[in-house]
Amino acid sequence: MGRVIEKDFAMSRLILGAAVLAFAAACSPADAPTPSASETGPVLSYTDAFIMEPIGARDMTMGGVTLSVEGGDVTLTSASSTSVGTIELHTMAMVEGKMQMRQVEGFDIADGDSLELKRGGNHLMMFDVGEDVVGGETVDITLNFDSNGAPMTLVVEADVRVVGE
Repeated sequence: MGRVIEKDFAMSRLILGAAVLAFAAACSPADAPTPSASETGPVLSYTDAFIMEPIGARDMTMGGVTLSVEGGDVTLTSASSTSVGTIELHTMAMVEGKMQMRQVEGFDIADGDSLELKRGGNHLMMFDVGEDVVGGETVDITLNFDSNGAPMTLVVEADVRVVGE
């Protein structure tokens, strides 16, 4: 008698499993394609986001981040933070032995590529830096992008570093 109950229970589990699979198959169209990255838009990621703690009583500093994109081209168009009054996108180049920084409208990032904003190169220039930008803390920065006319945002958590880090 115990064997019959075990067989009935196993058969019930098998029938229930088949019913669940049949229901799932009936609820999803068999010919529905899986969206590709180009249909859903580019996917942004970041590493090494940082802001330098302002030196002395200055209220300006710089920051950086490494940004990557998969699934489409994007342009970094602006940045903002509740801890910083103004953030500009800057290039940096050595011209005749002198450092020249210039504000730019954006940085293009091609599908599959990365953009590194860093000390001594392209970077985020920050003005009217708040008192909460101190070494050891973190600050959120909202990065704004354009992807073929569609706006995108990415919020990065930036570590506040002191000189020498």
